[in-house]
Amino acid sequence: MKGWETTVKKLLIASLALISCYSTAHEPYVAPVAYQTTNTQVAILAGYAEEALHSEYALKSPKFEITDPKQVKSTIEADSKLGTATVFDLKLPEAGTYRVQTTASYPLKYVQDQKEWKLFFDMAADKAPAKSERDYLIPADLKTKKINPVEVTREWTLLTYVTKEKASPVQPIAAPIQVEFSTHPNELKANQPTKVKVAKANQPLANAEVVVRAKGATDEQAQTLKAGTDGSVDLIFPRAGEYLVEVTESVDSKKKPSNQFYSIISLSVN
Repeated sequence: MKGWETTVKKLLIASLALISCYSTAHEPYVAPVAYQTTNTQVAILAGYAEEALHSEYALKSPKFEITDPKQVKSTIEADSKLGTATVFDLKLPEAGTYRVQTTASYPLKYVQDQKEWKLFFDMAADKAPAKSERDYLIPADLKTKKINPVEVTREWTLLTYVTKEKASPVQPIAAPIQVEFSTHPNELKANQPTKVKVAKANQPLANAEVVVRAKGATDEQAQTLKAGTDGSVDLIFPRAGEYLVEVTESVDSKKKPSNQFYSIISLSVN
């Protein structure tokens, strides 16, 4: 009986952590401890974070696709025992740039309220902040007792790049939201513009939403840009440091929700 109670307690804690994760703007990422190195290996960290690049929850049994400087792909299954982050060693046997890529996803529910679709969480009123302090709805917010939420999946493609000794060319990413930098991702400079091209199904994604957050920044401190009709946008990083660049399709809150796709790329700017 005691073992069963312990299991239930763990499940409740995990459920609350996930609700917290998605209702307080935690988003996943993957990043190395060093983007440029001469070492034979480097640690890679991944997780969910509210403050950019400050992992709070580990990814759940992710598989990482590694593309080496010769464009040869391999897979690493990382199942670290840490609760705060997923960590693994990336071997760097030869010079050049390595791409690290994985995905994370989560089911979400939306309900329509006053002609707008908003995230919905089945939470008790005493477990949630006041309605004015959150961007999601709970049952107590809705006048009707019969709630029929629309279920969608949010999927993130997470990427980063590690260069050993000297940079080598990188290929466009294979992902629902494709992102291509005019400057090598490991050779970005502060206050020097770089053009980013965004595509979906190999076609320019007009009006794509591009969000840039410096390390430690929250959603409220992010810089949000819109790509043009050709799917391109100019980025200027104001200072050296680590950044997350998040790219997704613009969403109209008055339209019925569908599956959502994001690409989140961690970068180091010199």
